[in-house]
Amino acid sequence: MKLSRMAGADIVRVALSMLVAAPTMAEEVMPAGLHGSVGLGVGVRPAYEGANERETRITPNINLFYGDTFFLTGMKAGANLWKHTTEQGLSLSAGPLLALRRGRDEDDAPTGLGEIDHGLDAGGFIRLRKDGWQARADVRKDVTNGDGGATVNLSVGYGMPVAQNLRLRANLDTAWASTAYMSTYYGIDAKQSANSGIAQYAAGSGFKQVGASLSADYAISQEWGGFASLRYTRLIGNAADSPIVAALGSRDQVATTVGIKYRF
Repeated sequence: MKLSRMAGADIVRVALSMLVAAPTMAEEVMPAGLHGSVGLGVGVRPAYEGANERETRITPNINLFYGDTFFLTGMKAGANLWKHTTEQGLSLSAGPLLALRRGRDEDDAPTGLGEIDHGLDAGGFIRLRKDGWQARADVRKDVTNGDGGATVNLSVGYGMPVAQNLRLRANLDTAWASTAYMSTYYGIDAKQSANSGIAQYAAGSGFKQVGASLSADYAISQEWGGFASLRYTRLIGNAADSPIVAALGSRDQVATTVGIKYRF
């Protein structure tokens, strides 16, 4: 548990230090009105959080913005209701956030563990940007499945053009989860133990994962573009020690996506 807390603190420290030391690059200006991109991708990802098996799916790729205030990106929607730029060029924004939460299908889970319903999280975020760097923190709480628990998500990333039509972004992240969340996804209660034959397991709160990702956007034309991403997540703490992961799944989670999108 102590190691998990240290890992999270170190990531935050590195994020802030890199943000301060960022090289100079022109900040991207968001156009007024509705803009963004919509597309489709083919992705391979773990069947559920902690799974060893992977599934292939066709998924929408949505990144919509209204000015620099409202956004709908992937599984998250929110609004930059508070915005401030310092004399040093550090841009800060914060506001409310909604996010879809993945569940676990009973057919994919180990026999006897049952399913976890997909849900909706509500919370808030704060974001810092300078040049090509971005650091972000958000707090999310399940609002559709009773006490499904809460998470705190921290990330830092850097994006830059590497060719005339190609832009890359690298990202590091970590996540802390409450006891209720950990019990839902990684705990094994008496009923699940009796149905599955797996020993009971109580998962407490703490940092549950660290991750890294690399994404690429390629401009085919002014309107059309291709995209690809690779993400690696390492489960840690009580999540990694759960029999659902240690015995029946995998601590190492890899997801990839490739697709095409239309920009406007």
